[in-house]
Amino acid sequence: MGALVVNMIPFAQSGETNQDSEPNLAVNPANPDQIAGSAFTPDPLGGPNAPIFVSSDGGNTWALNSIVPSNAGSATGDITLRFATTSGILYAGILRRPGSLRLNILRTTNFLGASTMTVLVDRTGNGVDQPYVQAATAGTDRVYVGDNDFNAASGRTATIDQSLDGAIAAPIFNSIRIESRVTSGQDGPPIRPAVHPDGTVYAVFYGWRAFTGSQATADVVIVRDDNWGSGATPFSALTDPSDGLAGRLVVTGRTVPWANFSTFGQERFVGSNITIAVDPRNSSVVYVAWADRVGATDYTLHVRRSGDRGATWSAADIRTITNATNPALAINSRGVVGFLYQQLTGSGASQRWQTHLERTSDDWATAATDLILADVPANAPAVTFIPYIGDYVHLMAVGKDFYGIFSANNTPNNANFPNGVTFQRNADFATQTLRNVAGTATVAVSIDPFFFRVRQIALDQDFYVRDWTDSASSADPGLEPSTHPHFYVNSDVWNRRSNAPGGFNANDQPQSEDPQMSSLGDNFAFARVHRKASGPAQTVNLHFLYSEFGTGSNYIDAGTGADPTLSFAAVDTVKTMTAGRAWTLPVTTSTHTCLAVEISTPDDPVVAPSLLGRAPGWPSTDLSVLLDNNKAQRNMGVYPVSGRGFGSFYAVLHNAATARRDMRVRMDIPDKVRRALRTIRPQVLGGKGTVESGVVLLPDMSPGENRWVEVRVGMPEGQTGDPLPVSFLEEVGGVAVNGFAIAPQPAPLSRVFLESLRLQVAVLARIGVVLGSPESEAESKATARILSRRLTAAQAVAFLRSHAGPISELATEVIRAAADGDILDVRRSLQEFRTYTSSSNSALLAPVHVTLMHKLDAALTMITKAKGDPADVLQSVRWQAELFQAERLARLEPSARIRKASEKFARGYPLREVGNADYPKFLKARLNDLRSVAGELGSPGIVDRVAALESSLRTVETTQAAHRALLLELDRLIH
Repeated sequence: MGALVVNMIPFAQSGETNQDSEPNLAVNPANPDQIAGSAFTPDPLGGPNAPIFVSSDGGNTWALNSIVPSNAGSATGDITLRFATTSGILYAGILRRPGSLRLNILRTTNFLGASTMTVLVDRTGNGVDQPYVQAATAGTDRVYVGDNDFNAASGRTATIDQSLDGAIAAPIFNSIRIESRVTSGQDGPPIRPAVHPDGTVYAVFYGWRAFTGSQATADVVIVRDDNWGSGATPFSALTDPSDGLAGRLVVTGRTVPWANFSTFGQERFVGSNITIAVDPRNSSVVYVAWADRVGATDYTLHVRRSGDRGATWSAADIRTITNATNPALAINSRGVVGFLYQQLTGSGASQRWQTHLERTSDDWATAATDLILADVPANAPAVTFIPYIGDYVHLMAVGKDFYGIFSANNTPNNANFPNGVTFQRNADFATQTLRNVAGTATVAVSIDPFFFRVRQIALDQDFYVRDWTDSASSADPGLEPSTHPHFYVNSDVWNRRSNAPGGFNANDQPQSEDPQMSSLGDNFAFARVHRKASGPAQTVNLHFLYSEFGTGSNYIDAGTGADPTLSFAAVDTVKTMTAGRAWTLPVTTSTHTCLAVEISTPDDPVVAPSLLGRAPGWPSTDLSVLLDNNKAQRNMGVYPVSGRGFGSFYAVLHNAATARRDMRVRMDIPDKVRRALRTIRPQVLGGKGTVESGVVLLPDMSPGENRWVEVRVGMPEGQTGDPLPVSFLEEVGGVAVNGFAIAPQPAPLSRVFLESLRLQVAVLARIGVVLGSPESEAESKATARILSRRLTAAQAVAFLRSHAGPISELATEVIRAAADGDILDVRRSLQEFRTYTSSSNSALLAPVHVTLMHKLDAALTMITKAKGDPADVLQSVRWQAELFQAERLARLEPSARIRKASEKFARGYPLREVGNADYPKFLKARLNDLRSVAGELGSPGIVDRVAALESSLRTVETTQAAHRALLLELDRLIH
């Protein structure tokens, strides 16, 4: 696709001839129509503040808003801008005038308003150079300003000024020196941070080791912090093997020229050209680009890549550009790398500045898409100050789209802008002249900032499923990343027990039902799909998956055979499935599930990998649902409640990572819900975790481990009402990567009994399959029969009283079979059930029966998962591949074969080239290698586990259980 390129000088300033160089750009991720830009631009009215460029229509039009504190009638010095990801707050780092290298860090909550930006930091002293801002919202606004701070001791000037709570009234900014080595007296001017939503923060800089004449000998250094820079020794996660000091040396001994005068297409060399970008899908993938001198006169850009969090780097450039400057990197939600730079072409009087945007999906292994955004004379206008076009440009990605800014000659000549351009200022393209506001005089050519936007997918081809709908007027517009923390509560994917979508409530939210077990019939999955603009007729493919209710459980396919489709006519922007995807819930599986959908077209595919065999957020914290508007999930259980007393509900928390970790799950309860439920008491069952100040903490979770949370709530008053969601957000580094919600819904007693008896049908049937109890089938069928007629609360109580004996016997079987003992305390609920069935008080019996059925359901899930989990097949194979990369195992002779085979299986699984049926055969083929490993390790425990695996290769479940036991033993041995 082509680019939107806009000359940002407003019409009202058509007479200006400033050298508006060194631009920067900020797009509000929560509302991409809101964009701010900056350059060396003075206030046109000579006021006390400097302006920024502002747009509220996605960059199509621009105005000046003078809100930056500065000298009257002047521009600031260096200035960069950034919006935090969801707060809407704009932060800025400037060199303020009057002053010499005077650092200000600024903030505004309304960048379109007239109020001057708030000064958060004002530092003078020995001076600070090139403040470069990045910001993210993760509970609080995290603000990072990379700068070259000459107040640093020992010449270690590379600095990050950071605040971990930038939105409070008086945020604290700490100066962190990220240089650990001896310098020539300072580091290079640019220090560029990059922030990933999982809390990984990188920064790259030139470490100047010597300075001779007009050139520095420099290393390119990258540092990393894994928790927002919040530890005792921030930005020390990377060390270099050459000296063990913090900061990985990407390259060393590079020649960086210092020519602080007009020399290169009227631009200068001052070692300011360095950039970094981290893949939003995976914080382990990071790119850097820098400029240095190759040969006597050449100025060359280099791009390198790391796939292991900066520990190692590509040995050679993956992209090299000669005679170029101002590199800027960005990576979109599809993993496409954008590379913006300005290249000097031609010679003498015919020299030209070409501004390129390259995009690649394979690190330039094949030809990249190259858009020339500008191709303008380099010898006009004459330089009035340096930098001429600037020491940097800016490129960023918001979802799939790239946004950027550069400065260039503003001659209104279409040939200078091969991909088109729009001028706001008065311009006559026929005569290739600029005109004043009145159109009565010609205006001299100057340097202007140019905004651009490049869409990877046309709006009429960009399909999405809403991650959230709060009301008929407030819903997800298909942003990437999604801006709503509860992206799993009111999404546009839902289940019904009959083949009809069920309609939408007054808030435009679909009405989902818990699935029913197979003996009661099929379930039907539905989705509503939007696209961002009307366009040609198109067919959208929908694929549905489900997982265990809670957070972290891996998804498996819902239904078999061909996926359903939705046909969009040319005028359609939204379509709802009228017939659902039929799928069957296995008898061994709880009716409490999560549902997901993945939509795709040839032009708008799902971002790989699929959710199949995975949980959102893992295997890396890739935020797969938040970052891909082609994916959506619903992890909310709605449970009708009524009566007096309390009810208990359960969710499984699964470690979907391939390493031991502490899980943190934060409870989020709206005030309205807290008032209605009165009592909300979560607890971790079995004593393997705590709840502190609304945060569930699960320490030392092994890969694939399950722990359960009970949520006990007071019965709400009233007969009917909306669901009352109690949300639980699985957080990594303060960012929600997954979650679930338990939503009691006030309902008449008759409906409460209807739903709890429906669950009883499933629970009793599961007892028969899981425990082999013959009596359970008859009781399940008897319960199903009474559901076929209109049921009153009194009839439900009478039925339960007459069947209390058999139900109690079956519940007792579950208690005896519980592998971890009765950690759910089913005994107590069973005793209450016996008591209240005798009393015939429906208001007391209803919550007791609800709680007993939920406890039995959770207990059966515990028993089933202990025998092996087919949903964990891919996770187990990935874990195996990673274990055999560990040093102690990697040196063993069979390790390379095991790792290679495991990686091949893991690649093929989401593509459905292999599946669960192939899993026992895959491990059987590895048995000899695993025996060799056990022999080389000399571990009787490993020998026993390999033997147990060999004898378990009968079913997917038994294979997975034995395989996980082997992996746990290997993990224990090497760690």
